[in-house]
Amino acid sequence: MARYFKEQDIDEFRECFYLFARSGQITSLDELTVVMRSLGMSPTIQELTGYLKGKGGKMSFADFLEVMHIHSRAENLPHEVVNAFKAGDNDKRGVIPSKQLRNLLQNWGEGLSSREVDNIFREANVSNNGIVHYEDFVKIACAPVPDYY
Repeated sequence: MARYFKEQDIDEFRECFYLFARSGQITSLDELTVVMRSLGMSPTIQELTGYLKGKGGKMSFADFLEVMHIHSRAENLPHEVVNAFKAGDNDKRGVIPSKQLRNLLQNWGEGLSSREVDNIFREANVSNNGIVHYEDFVKIACAPVPDYY
């Protein structure tokens, strides 16, 4: 699995895996759910059940890396976010007012602070009173954080 992930990612996966799978194996749906969601994945219950059944109800770290690879290829967060924007774009213009975007980011789901939104807007070159092309915004917001290690 080393060919699919950076060494730093594998270290993070290992640390999280052994934090929640104290016996050295994942043996329950709850453990798998917590580990994958802690690592930023959003698998459905059906996907999680399938992964665990596919490994005979027990999952070693090597099995977990394989599951992470499979799931990371299936989960396409930027595409899902763009589709969510499109669903709310009644005029099909591909834009959203920055004030509305700020409101969404601060008040929906795990709301961001005003400072966090300011940082994202600065990174994405978004003015506070402008119009945002949401596909471009999503590309910037979902881009991997540069690795400066």
